[in-house]
Amino acid sequence: MEDTLVESFGRLSLRPQPQPPRPPPARGTAPRRPSFRKHLYLLRGLPGSGKTTLARELQRDSPRAVIFSTDDFFFQEDGTYEFKPDFLEEAHKWNQRRARKAMRNGISPIIIDNTNLHAWEMKPYAVMALEHNYEVIFREPDTGWKFNVPELARRNIHGVPRDKIQRMKEHYERSVTFHSVLRAEKPPRAGRNPDRRGGSPPARGGAWHSVAECPGRRARGLAGDSTFSRRGHHGH
Repeated sequence: MEDTLVESFGRLSLRPQPQPPRPPPARGTAPRRPSFRKHLYLLRGLPGSGKTTLARELQRDSPRAVIFSTDDFFFQEDGTYEFKPDFLEEAHKWNQRRARKAMRNGISPIIIDNTNLHAWEMKPYAVMALEHNYEVIFREPDTGWKFNVPELARRNIHGVPRDKIQRMKEHYERSVTFHSVLRAEKPPRAGRNPDRRGGSPPARGGAWHSVAECPGRRARGLAGDSTFSRRGHHGH
């Protein structure tokens, strides 16, 4: 009996046995999507369509969320909002740096509250999301007036006039996807829409709205972090 057991154990191998190959997925089966634990929301919409309200709703559902808007660049230390077109390019880059910093810190969700009329305007955020394994989610306000130009002109808090909103609507790219954004190319400066802005033009009559009239417009969620504030960044 003992000899039989010894002989049986002697035939056992500690080497892993080869496994039969797995059968290929059935034809027509969609490839398995990667699972994401971090999310980037790219909000889109014309002025007055309800983007900021949507951003706050998303933040309320996810208390760890941070909201970044290029508009934040133009708020002054005393709380007034002063849009300066000459600094628009710099403002967009500043907002992108804030988003990248938040991604490196693993913050989720991150909400970008800009008009994002064109796919190419969202490309820097999509690329960094790909690099840091964030799922990109495009959201538009679900309001009945989001393409109603007269109503948008009445509702938007920065006083963007009706004719400019009309031109922005005509340039608004519909049905963007993650891949279409990644393939988008920034046009030459001469060919860009002159009404494209991450910030906003002055209010009617030349007045500028203050933060008291636009509550919560600074980098919400990380107000105490100097990385996400323009304090000391410029004197304009």
